[in-house]
Amino acid sequence: MKYKVDLHLHSNWSDGSLSIPQLVRLTKNLGLDAISITDHDTMAGQAEALEEGKKQGLKVIPGVEISAFNPKTGRKVHILGFNVKDANALDRACRPFLEARHRKNLESIDRIIEAGYPISHDDVKDYASLDGTVYRQHIMHTLVDRGYAPAIYGPLYKKLFGPGGLAVTKASYMNAEDAVHLICECGGIAVLAHPLQYDSMELVPQLVSCGLAGMEYQHPSQTLERQNAVIEVAKQYNLFLTGGSDFHGFYSEEALPPGSSGTELEADHPLLWKLL
Repeated sequence: MKYKVDLHLHSNWSDGSLSIPQLVRLTKNLGLDAISITDHDTMAGQAEALEEGKKQGLKVIPGVEISAFNPKTGRKVHILGFNVKDANALDRACRPFLEARHRKNLESIDRIIEAGYPISHDDVKDYASLDGTVYRQHIMHTLVDRGYAPAIYGPLYKKLFGPGGLAVTKASYMNAEDAVHLICECGGIAVLAHPLQYDSMELVPQLVSCGLAGMEYQHPSQTLERQNAVIEVAKQYNLFLTGGSDFHGFYSEEALPPGSSGTELEADHPLLWKLL
């Protein structure tokens, strides 16, 4: 039997717009059997997700998405972590990077103010994540609500945060290999997220040596050709496959609801067999 899943969702604990209960209820109503809420660099909402999942009769896999980078290329690399046993240890390790990124986004606000947009730090903090971290989406949400743009993603976003944008600041990220090590050391299962979106495929051998167990092959950025490329590499390194919509609610770049990746997993999948 196959189970409909979405193992890549974001809530308002990071850069998603929906609360944990809203997200769990939405995915249940859409007919999913199991989900994972993988907020960036924090597992703060996982206890609530598990509790709400029990209320709704929906299987919830504790998750996280670590925003990392490849030190050789400087490119972003996102690492998903599932079933992490020591969430507190993982959060402590991620916290300095999360705080550094928050400070960089406050610098972005200053640049936007200097460019003539009369917003303030306090304005943006009204939209911030539940732990107070500011993301680019929160800055854009502020600008949209004040009439400076019709939507979060569009000409103003490109002007501010596109390549060479006036509000772009260099953020701090964890080394991708360290991210895989961290997840494994905290008792979790590490998966390479959307590997072709950030050209992360060349890192697979090193990440496997660090404990990588899976790859995300179904994702909005993965065409059928890309999916097949990921499947071939996964076979080569004996990695399992996952998938998800990367849903961010109002902050999603495209109108793709939870479950839109079409991911279906067998009951004996490494992430499901203990749940079902």
